[in-house]
Amino acid sequence: MSTLTEKRRVSSILKPSQSVPDGSGTPTRNKVRFAELSIELALRDVLDNNRLTGYDELLEKLKDEDPQDMKFVEIFAEAKQAVPLMKPYFGKLVEFLLSSRWLNRSEEAQEAYKQFVVELSIVQKNYCTMTVAKLVKQFIPDRALQSSSSTVSCIPSEDQQQQMGSLHDLIIRLKNVIPMIFDVVLTQLRKNFPYYKRPSGEVAGYLYNVLRMTEYASIYCDELLDIVFYHLLQLDVNMPRSVIEETEYPDEEMMFEMTDTGEGEDGESGEESDTMKHPVAETLDWFMEIIFNYIEQTVKVDGQGDRLFKIVLNQFDAHILPAHNTDHAQFIMFYICSFKLSYAEHFISSLWKNVNNLNKSPNVRQTYLKSMLLEMSHWVHNYIQRCDSMHYNQSLKAHLVFYSVCQAIFYVVAFRANHLTSSAKNLTFLQSLQLSSIVTCQLNPLRVCLPTVATAFAGITRAYQLAYCHTILERNARRKLATVYKNNTQLPEDCLDTFFPFDPYMLKKSGKRIEPFYLQYQAHELDEESGGGGCGAETSGARGRKRYESVSEDVDDFIPESKRHKHHGVDVSGEFTFSYGVSPGFHS
Repeated sequence: MSTLTEKRRVSSILKPSQSVPDGSGTPTRNKVRFAELSIELALRDVLDNNRLTGYDELLEKLKDEDPQDMKFVEIFAEAKQAVPLMKPYFGKLVEFLLSSRWLNRSEEAQEAYKQFVVELSIVQKNYCTMTVAKLVKQFIPDRALQSSSSTVSCIPSEDQQQQMGSLHDLIIRLKNVIPMIFDVVLTQLRKNFPYYKRPSGEVAGYLYNVLRMTEYASIYCDELLDIVFYHLLQLDVNMPRSVIEETEYPDEEMMFEMTDTGEGEDGESGEESDTMKHPVAETLDWFMEIIFNYIEQTVKVDGQGDRLFKIVLNQFDAHILPAHNTDHAQFIMFYICSFKLSYAEHFISSLWKNVNNLNKSPNVRQTYLKSMLLEMSHWVHNYIQRCDSMHYNQSLKAHLVFYSVCQAIFYVVAFRANHLTSSAKNLTFLQSLQLSSIVTCQLNPLRVCLPTVATAFAGITRAYQLAYCHTILERNARRKLATVYKNNTQLPEDCLDTFFPFDPYMLKKSGKRIEPFYLQYQAHELDEESGGGGCGAETSGARGRKRYESVSEDVDDFIPESKRHKHHGVDVSGEFTFSYGVSPGFHS
């Protein structure tokens, strides 16, 4: 009798359901009857009788079949009842259940899955890590959904956002019943973040969902943005400006031809594409665009700008400021400061505190210093007075921060010359900086400044009688001649690092948000009259030009043309040119 019962049971599991004739003569598709499978009986059979036959058959069915929504509801309703029996050695069954397709099902089916997951996390806490990992991995958009959606945007479509809403709802439920589970969520978010070389849609979709979590887990906003900034930095440092330039503009002559004819690669006249040619640059572009959109929504719509600014500033200090040669990540601070003047003031004050903090490394202290002229000049004068009272080493390394602050002052004066000389009040302010005392001090800051910055500053200060720098520049040039050809590298003896954090923005889509606030270099009237690229030696009439030309002639007398040294837009013949990459805004 028991043997007959066992045979009937096996037959009911494996036998397909009978097709009901519909009059068309076409048989309907055979479907396995999942209702016959009893998860609870299979687990009890293993626990009580140590028989694995029913359990193994259950695993095969869950692995191979994709049930309809009604069957899906029945399976997970029964699984919920069997949760107390799902001991750690039934991990494979739990994994199959958690891996089931559920986001694109009916609301009833989704609710059944959610109830099972919540029950499992409460009763069997050893499955929490597996549960969270399965949920977090679904932050990456399905490739089928990506292919069916618009290829123009990597931002999730409305259908995808609706599906992801159900996933976030489940995470909210888990957080409410198990508050400490969010530590597991953060760990899994870091672990499963897509590699930066993965398709842009995967990285952008994952990022979008991580930022969405800040809406309902605001207490963990700092930790969530820490994950975002860390991976943004990975993208940025692996996509240097030089690679973007080579990929976007491989041949400058061809670029000019395309500009003249107005035709693209396909021969069609139209607007320039927003798509970056390099795949990693495209991913970085979408990454920045999604972050900018998040900042705008948080500041304008949600009214949480002050809190977000503090968090972003902390992340900037932790990740971006210590990093070397990042090209785009720092524009997050640039963008958020554009919403409120107090943000910019606080940001600059924070940078100045880093300059005065002796516990910070010199590289951190000397990088972002392009404002606060008055405080900077006071600091420089105090530094000079301290050095005058003692014997000191004039090497670049010994006074790196001092020279960097001086170059920052020279840079701001040259870059914002039109504004700083537009009125008598502004000129009085420039006179109060006592620039002449700075350039004539024994530390000689012009000696190590970038030549393009030094000459532009010299032209402005000479025209308005703020300081006379050309004699010092000529003396410095003569001193460097003895060491210019000392070795094969042909580099000057000392020169500051030419890293300017806010060089022109290279990304196309996200760059549209930066363009309205980014101040391009505008040549001063003196530069335009002289026809030079910002060379201040030609701005004071023929007398100044003769002095400058005399240096050029002396140099040309004994330096072969083939050996003339060029460094950062300057050659020893005296022709200084501005170009992007040397500094933001200075260009020919």
